[in-house]
Amino acid sequence: MKHINIFKNIILFFFAILFTSQTKAQTETKNVSITASGSGITLEDAQQAALRSATEQAFGVFISSKIEMLNNKIVADEMASVTSGNIKSFEILNKAQLPDGRWDVILNAIVSIDKLTSFVQSKGVKVEVNGGLFAVNIKQQIINENGEINAICNMIGILHEAMQVSFNYDIKSGEPISTDGENKNWQIPITVVATANNNMDFCANYFIKTLTSICLTSADRENYRALNKQSYQINISYNGNTNCFYLRKKKSLDALNSFISNWIFYTRLFNVKSFKEYNGVGTGIIHDFGNNDLGNNQIGKIININFLKSGNVAATFNWNDFLTLDQIEKVTNYKITPRGIVSFFRHGGYVLSDNGRSGLVASIFDIGSYSWDDAKVACEELELNSYSDWHLPSKEELKCFYYDFFKKIYLDKQHLTMYYFYWSASEA
Repeated sequence: MKHINIFKNIILFFFAILFTSQTKAQTETKNVSITASGSGITLEDAQQAALRSATEQAFGVFISSKIEMLNNKIVADEMASVTSGNIKSFEILNKAQLPDGRWDVILNAIVSIDKLTSFVQSKGVKVEVNGGLFAVNIKQQIINENGEINAICNMIGILHEAMQVSFNYDIKSGEPISTDGENKNWQIPITVVATANNNMDFCANYFIKTLTSICLTSADRENYRALNKQSYQINISYNGNTNCFYLRKKKSLDALNSFISNWIFYTRLFNVKSFKEYNGVGTGIIHDFGNNDLGNNQIGKIININFLKSGNVAATFNWNDFLTLDQIEKVTNYKITPRGIVSFFRHGGYVLSDNGRSGLVASIFDIGSYSWDDAKVACEELELNSYSDWHLPSKEELKCFYYDFFKKIYLDKQHLTMYYFYWSASEA
């Protein structure tokens, strides 16, 4: 798929879905312990994807030259055999079958640096294995931090689609009320109740297990404090319990904020049919799913997420259906159905369009403000997910982002107010 990057004075950024890692290594033994995740149609496919991710992460971190060889097709095709001979052992930390039948695996693999070095040298490349314990430890922290963001993006991608099918809907209509004091125009009060179903339990458990696998340990936090590095707190409440996790990067919290901001979208994915047809309308009383804790001088450093258990009410929506007497006579009942999955997540972002050969994807978070010239250069120099054809969107592509994506999120035109400015491929 061709990837198209989007700017708003701010560049929208991508991270690969499968490539997550958390590295704990001792170079003296030439073995590296890496936590990695992968998804696939079968459990075996997901496991192999995670093992390949571990191999590639070890390659990128501990072999100091010609890392771009991984983008070479011949080398990439051989990585499967390299992985099978390179993994000394592995332990599955978490596995889950997703609502769509696919599998996701998080595992810890022991990777042999010696075999990776031999593989690269067999291609005629001279390499040096990174040395110096302190330098290696810092490099490990960097890969852990990048891997954490990748893992968060992977998790959000999986949950984005699962959350869209996590609610059941009930509808009730009241007695018609005249709006003109006569018999011509009427309003019928409508109430829709969204209730969490079993998919919500899956999402909550998957979220908690993923963060358990990738979060900072107590020792890691002490190490970060000693190095004067910040950690970021996230509290997850579910089924009467609250779990506290600490993450390494604010970008992880930025991605999680994107997930939180979609809650209203998730709860409003219903369609009502009577004489007319409506999608996700009504004034809502909505469960407080998540927020930033702005107190205690921790602005932007703490996130609270409150998952519902299946059977709990997520939202109640009310509105009036305005009809004439002739229309009322044609209304037999109000039928409500879930809309299902209407927004997909691929390659680290929300899919706006996809014809099988090319597409448009909006990232789940931003990387900062840019002038038009700097944004253009940043796009042209960007290489992510093995793609290097990133560019600022044309005006038509930007309209697709504005109208198609935001319409899916907010569902009706009255909410299509842009709060940010985005760059297109032309300054005007």
